[in-house]
Amino acid sequence: MHMKFIGLLLAATLLLRCQPSSSVDPITTGPEPEPYRIVRDSIKTGTYLGIAIDEQAASVYPKIQALQATKGVSALNVVSNVFADLIALKERLPLYQYILLDQKSGTDSGVQITVEGKTVKSIYLNSGQQLTQWPEKQAVDSSVRVGDAISTLYDKLVAIRNIDRYTNKFEYISLMTKNLSADYDGGMSQSPQWYFGFSTGPNQMDQIQVHFRGGKVSKLYIDHYSKY
Repeated sequence: MHMKFIGLLLAATLLLRCQPSSSVDPITTGPEPEPYRIVRDSIKTGTYLGIAIDEQAASVYPKIQALQATKGVSALNVVSNVFADLIALKERLPLYQYILLDQKSGTDSGVQITVEGKTVKSIYLNSGQQLTQWPEKQAVDSSVRVGDAISTLYDKLVAIRNIDRYTNKFEYISLMTKNLSADYDGGMSQSPQWYFGFSTGPNQMDQIQVHFRGGKVSKLYIDHYSKY
């Protein structure tokens, strides 16, 4: 039940193109989400879950990694981790579970690539259409396909970007969801906010927002979600 709950939070935040939740499921159409109560706590001094105010981003990351075992955290979401230069992302792409490619304005044909372990798990368009490869009908070396090794993703995306009709899909490259099994990405320190969530009981979960200023923790918000 709690995975459905987490998925509802993801759908709401992805529609804003800024804050996905801890799930990495694609946007899909369906029934209206059920209402949930939200209570917020804020922390501006001290520590929470071992994360301290004024702590450097690089030392916060392993503390969140440790929450995989203690709290069941499965992913970390990085706000405003957006780029227009694919070449600069060669070493960073393999560190993420969820990658969005789109035009600056946002389109239904934007591409959501989800990675699980070392392979591409799924490919969706923002419209909700599921694909087995993108672009469709392109050759193997110039398309991303479900089951591809993550190690091939960068070279394939470079080849796709060089195809004129797809170049505009690289105007907005968002590395949205960090793979907590992977090493720290130094560029994450430039993000104004990270966040993650975990279940706290039947139909209950907490979402933790870690806000940064100058690469240091400035405050934390804890949103407690529960079903009415």
